[in-house]
Amino acid sequence: MSAEFPELTAVADSIALNGPTAGTPDLAQRALDFYDRRYSDYPPAVLASEVARCRRLLLDHQDADSRRVLGWLSAMLGNLAHHSGDPAGALIHLGTASRIGADVGDRHLAGWALGAQSMVATGQERHAEALELTGQAESHADTALRRAQSVAWCRLRPLAAVGDANGLTRAVASARRHMEAAEEAPGRFGFDRAEFELHLAEALVGEDPVAATRHAEVSAGLKRVGSPGWAAATSVLARCHAARHGVDDACALAGGVLDAVPPVRMRATTRSRLQTLVSADLGQQRSPRVRELKERVRALN
Repeated sequence: MSAEFPELTAVADSIALNGPTAGTPDLAQRALDFYDRRYSDYPPAVLASEVARCRRLLLDHQDADSRRVLGWLSAMLGNLAHHSGDPAGALIHLGTASRIGADVGDRHLAGWALGAQSMVATGQERHAEALELTGQAESHADTALRRAQSVAWCRLRPLAAVGDANGLTRAVASARRHMEAAEEAPGRFGFDRAEFELHLAEALVGEDPVAATRHAEVSAGLKRVGSPGWAAATSVLARCHAARHGVDDACALAGGVLDAVPPVRMRATTRSRLQTLVSADLGQQRSPRVRELKERVRALN
């Protein structure tokens, strides 16, 4: 399928054409920047194959700068595995990335990869492990933005899942304080207001669905309709409406996601949110509209 995206395959092709000089930090960094900037433009499996191909071409170059780029490519592969529904692969790549980050002294890489590992653990409902990774990730967070990201990624959903309402309240306040002091940085390895609001919404949907609705609406409104970020926020918004007994609104929002995002482009994290919506949030509903939505979500598998 990658052949359908010539501008994507051309990146690793150019690396290959440079032969022995392929691992020069400048060229490798440009490839990484391209993948970072265009991350959401391609189906996760397609982008993963090209990032892996590029990384293979750089493996012979082990100077510090090249190893740093290899670490970030590994982090990206871990994120792509997470978005493709492969948690085991995600943890392998992210573990490699965090070790390289520590080896080369890149605190951002080490912290980002540890935080992403925490999110994977949360997705597997291993909440104690996710919270354990939190301290490791936060030890590398050396800016307000990275501290906001670590709290939002690593603390909010696990605390909500284990029912620690007081801990969740403190974590939400901490995340907000850090985010207010931060300068947003878009991109796969940055953190922005839309992603921040998404994590707040997802953590609060069971505790305070009214507040969660507001956060999900803000997040969705900051993203282009049909984009992965919009699909994630709209799926959470559907869960918020279901929690508030707005069954028809929940079905309409989830149906809109299914209409706007082709299955090959839908991230596993959004599929999981939709599956939770129909199996848990709407599980006892028997209306024709709910039955239709359940069939459409089941067909994603």
